[in-house]
Amino acid sequence: MHQRAGQDLRGTEELCTMLDLNGAYLLLAYLLGFYLMWKIPSFARCQQDSAREKDRPLLSAIIPARDEEARITPLLESLQQQTARPHEILVVDDHSTDGTASAARALGATVIQSKALPEGWTGKTWSCWQGAQHATGELLVFLDADVRLERDGLTCLVDAYREKGGLLTVQPYHVTRKPYEELSAIFNIVLMAGMNAFTPQGESLAPRGGFGPCVLCSREDYMETGGHGHPAVRGTVLESIPLVRSFLDHDLPVRCYGGRGAITFRMYPGGLRELVEGWSKGFGSGALATRPIVFLAVVAWISAYFNVFIRLIASMTSPFPSPMEGYALIYVLYALQLWWMLRRVGSFRWWTAALFPLPLCFFALIMLRSFLLIHVLRRVQWRGRAVPTVRSESER
Repeated sequence: MHQRAGQDLRGTEELCTMLDLNGAYLLLAYLLGFYLMWKIPSFARCQQDSAREKDRPLLSAIIPARDEEARITPLLESLQQQTARPHEILVVDDHSTDGTASAARALGATVIQSKALPEGWTGKTWSCWQGAQHATGELLVFLDADVRLERDGLTCLVDAYREKGGLLTVQPYHVTRKPYEELSAIFNIVLMAGMNAFTPQGESLAPRGGFGPCVLCSREDYMETGGHGHPAVRGTVLESIPLVRSFLDHDLPVRCYGGRGAITFRMYPGGLRELVEGWSKGFGSGALATRPIVFLAVVAWISAYFNVFIRLIASMTSPFPSPMEGYALIYVLYALQLWWMLRRVGSFRWWTAALFPLPLCFFALIMLRSFLLIHVLRRVQWRGRAVPTVRSESER
C-alpha cells in the first residue's frame, strides 16, 4: 500500500513537472506572437498634404494581368478616382483568354501585349519587366490586378516612399466576404510575421522579404538593381523576396507596410478551389526563405496554438483529474491574441479567432500540400500555366 502511494506521488510530481514545462512553453510562444507582430506601419492616419502636391514626382502604375477581367475593373476605377492620379496606367496583358485587355482599355489604361514568355521567367516577373521598360514616370508602382486603392491611396504610398526612398512594399488589407475566405487567416499572419519587419526593433532590422501585391520604387533604383529582370528574381514565384534582397545588396532601404487606410484586396474570390491553389503555389518555398531563427519562432508560435487546442480537448475527455479550466483560459487568451492580429491585417470575423483550430488545421494541410507539390512532385499549376518550382543550388 505504501509502495502504491509512493508511485502515485511520483506520478503526480512528474505530471506537475510536465505541466510546468508546457506552461512555460505556452507563455514563451504567446510572447513570441506579440514580438513578431508588435507594430505594423499602416496608412490609417494618412492625410493629403496639398503643400507636397506641387513637387510630387510622376508616377507610372504597372499592372501585370492574366485573365483578370473579373478583378481588374475595381482597381482601374480606383486609380481613376485618386486625388493624385498617376501619370500613366500600364496594363501588361499576359496572353489573357478573356476580356482583360478590353476592360483595361475601356477604363483608360494603356495595354501592352506581353511578348512570348522567355525561358527562366515567370509570367508576372516578365510582365512587370516589360511594363517598366515602357514606363516614363519617375516612380514605378507595381500593383496586382486584384487590389483596390482608397481615394488618397497613391498619395499615402508616395508620401511614405519619399520619407526614405529605396523600396516600399505593402501587404494590402485583406477584405473577406464569404465564410471560406476566413480560412486565409493564419496565412496572413504567417506571411507578415515571416518578414521580420514588425518586431519592436522596427526598421532597425532589415526585412527578409517584401509583399508582391504592391511595390513602389524609383525607376532609377529599379534599373540599377535589375528589378524584376535580376537573375535571382525573374524565375521565382514569390518575386518580392529576392527583389528586396537586390535592393538591400545595393544599400537601398526597404520598408514593409500594412495596407490599412490605403490599399485593400480580396484574395481568391473564385471559390475554395482557387484559394487552395493560390496559397499552395508558393507558400511552401516562401517559408524556407525566411531567416532560420524567424522560421523557428513562427513554428513555435503555430505549434503552441495546436498545443492549446489538443490539451484542452484531452483535458475535457480525460477520465482523470485534469486542469481543464486552466487550458480553457489559455485557449481564450490565445484566441484574443489572434483576434488582435487579424483585425490589423484584414476584415476577418471575430469567430475566426474564436474557432482558430479550423483555419489552423487548414493552414497545416495547405502547407503540406505546397511542400509536396514544390519539393516532391515539382509540379504546380496556376491560371493554366506551369509554375516554376524550387531548384537546387546546382540547378541554378
